[in-house]
Amino acid sequence: MAADAHDDSPRRRRDAQDNRERLIAAAREVFAESGFDVPLDAIARRAGVGRATLYRNFPDRYALGSAIFEHNLAALEALARAHAGRPDAFTTLLSAIIEQQIASHALVPALMTGPTASDLEALRRRMTRLLAAPLRQAQAAGQIRHDLVTADVLAVIAMVSAVVIHAPSIAARRRRATRALQLVLDGLVPRT
Repeated sequence: MAADAHDDSPRRRRDAQDNRERLIAAAREVFAESGFDVPLDAIARRAGVGRATLYRNFPDRYALGSAIFEHNLAALEALARAHAGRPDAFTTLLSAIIEQQIASHALVPALMTGPTASDLEALRRRMTRLLAAPLRQAQAAGQIRHDLVTADVLAVIAMVSAVVIHAPSIAARRRRATRALQLVLDGLVPRT
């Protein structure tokens, strides 16, 4: 019976991975609805797991927030691969990033000042690599100004994030982000 408690079978590993994924999804939702300071028990309840499972996977809310960012970035990398070579790759990717900002608005300020802030530099480097090829492709197609560099795009993302951060609801964040993105994209188009 004691051996069962430490079973490392594929099924147990799959269950553990499923729990982790449910925790990340629940945290994304709960943080978006209630902010970063929400009790972690609310996340465990939403995920349908106990507190021990939550803390076994994530020692604190910052680790959970970092996992959300990692998960978001992995999804963006998959989107970039799926749209590689397409003329709309840059705008599709930028729109997806902004959509993530809407959902993850509560994480940004907390993670930038919390104990995981140093991890954000690695994520920023990955984001820079992620944006580079679609940006060059959009520039070559004449869709985006040639003087734009990836650091400018990261600044645009930060600006849109600042617009949505204090909006009272997801719907308000989406309206603000949509308008800000329209204004920004108008500024990124080459002048004729």
